Amino acid sequence: MSLKAKFVLVFLLVSLVPLILAGGAGYYHIKKISQLAIVQTENSLKKLGEQLVEQKAADIVKMVQFIIRERQQKEETFNWEELQYDPNFMTAAVQTVGKTGYSAIVMKKGGKIITFLHPNPKFIGVDLASIAKKNRNFWKIIQGPKPGERFSKGYYSWKEPDGHIEKKFMVVMPVPNTPLMVVATIYTKEIEAPIKDLEATLVEKQKRFLFQYNISVLATAMVVVIIAILFALRLSKPIIHLTEVAERISLGELSVPIEITSTDEIGDLADALRRMQASLRKAIQRLQRRHLRRG
Repeated sequence: MSLKAKFVLVFLLVSLVPLILAGGAGYYHIKKISQLAIVQTENSLKKLGEQLVEQKAADIVKMVQFIIRERQQKEETFNWEELQYDPNFMTAAVQTVGKTGYSAIVMKKGGKIITFLHPNPKFIGVDLASIAKKNRNFWKIIQGPKPGERFSKGYYSWKEPDGHIEKKFMVVMPVPNTPLMVVATIYTKEIEAPIKDLEATLVEKQKRFLFQYNISVLATAMVVVIIAILFALRLSKPIIHLTEVAERISLGELSVPIEITSTDEIGDLADALRRMQASLRKAIQRLQRRHLRRG
C-alpha cells in the first residue's frame, strides 16, 4: 500500500469511527426517547380516559342519590321496584358515556347482583352471576369495590351479538345508603383512538426527525471524508516529493530542486536534503579538482 493510501486510510478511520459511533449513539437515544415519550403519553391519555368514565359514574351517582332521597321523603312506603318506571330516574341512571359507552344500574339483592336498569331492556332482571364463569374479569369488577374503596374498575372482554370480542373498561360505583350501584362502561377502542392517532403522529415525527438526523450525519461524514482526504493528500504530497528528490539525488541529480518551503518537520527534512545536496556537490567538486591536479 502506498504512503498516500495509508494516510488517507488512517485519517478516514480516525475521523469516521468517532462520527459513526456518535451517530449510532444519537440514533439509539433518539429512538429510546421517542418510545418513552409515546409510552408515557399513551399512559397519560389512557388514565385521562379512565378518569372521565369515573367522573361520569360519580355524577350519575349524585343524580340518582338525589332522586331517591326526594322520593323517600315524599313517599311513606318506598318501593325500589317502582324506580324502574320513574322517567326522571331512568333518564338520570341510563346515559351515554363518551360515544360508545353507556351507564346502567345494578342491585345487590339477597347475595345476588341483578341488573336493575339497562339501555337494553333484555338485560333487566338478569342475575349477573351467570356471567361469572364465562367472564371472570367482568364478574370481579361488577361485584363493586372492596371495603375502604370508593369504586371498582377494570378492563374486561365482552362478546358482541355478532360473535366478535371487544375490550371494554368499566367503573362500578355504589349509591350511598342504597343497594344500588352505578355501572359506567365504554369500549377501550374509544379511549385508545386518540392514543393511536397521537402515536401515529409521534412515529411520523420521529421518522422525519431521524431522516433529517441521518441526512445531517451523512452530510457531516462526507465533509469529514473530503477534509480527511485533502489533509492526507496535503500531508503525503511533500513526503512523496522528498522521496522522489532523494531517489534522484541517489542517481546523481544533485541540482534537482526541492520545492518545500514549510517551517514544520517536513520543512526541516527538506532543508536537510538541501544541505546534503550542497555537501555532495562540494565533495564531488573537490574530487574533480584533485583528479585534474593528478592528471
